[in-house]
Amino acid sequence: MKRFTGWLLLATLSPGLALAQLKPPPSPTATRPVELPPPSPQKPKADDRSQAAENARLRERLEKPALRTEPVNKPTPITPPVTARPVYGSNGQPLNQMQQTSPNRVLDTRTGRYYDTVPSGDGQRVVPPPKSTKPAGQ
Repeated sequence: MKRFTGWLLLATLSPGLALAQLKPPPSPTATRPVELPPPSPQKPKADDRSQAAENARLRERLEKPALRTEPVNKPTPITPPVTARPVYGSNGQPLNQMQQTSPNRVLDTRTGRYYDTVPSGDGQRVVPPPKSTKPAGQ
């Protein structure tokens, strides 16, 4: 019987304890006073034709700058593309199918391969690819 009274006591107290946990939250202004923003000056209505309204509109227009006040950045000048320098093979013959892609690189338009170059006279000279370290036939 003692066990039953313990459970009965617990069953009657638990709803009260649960409700005590669910109290309403405090109001947001409980810790600080409410401050309202200052009232804004009244703008004249568009249909108001009085002298004061005209003066107020003129004053607003004069306060706003009509033109930009900050300096305008000058646009960068357009530079013409760099003329392609002629490309020569390792034996000194001109290679017309080569197209320069960057300062020391050319593209062979026939094969789609890129080659390294070095400056040579008025153009670029193709550097032969390095010899392979693999033995031939493998």
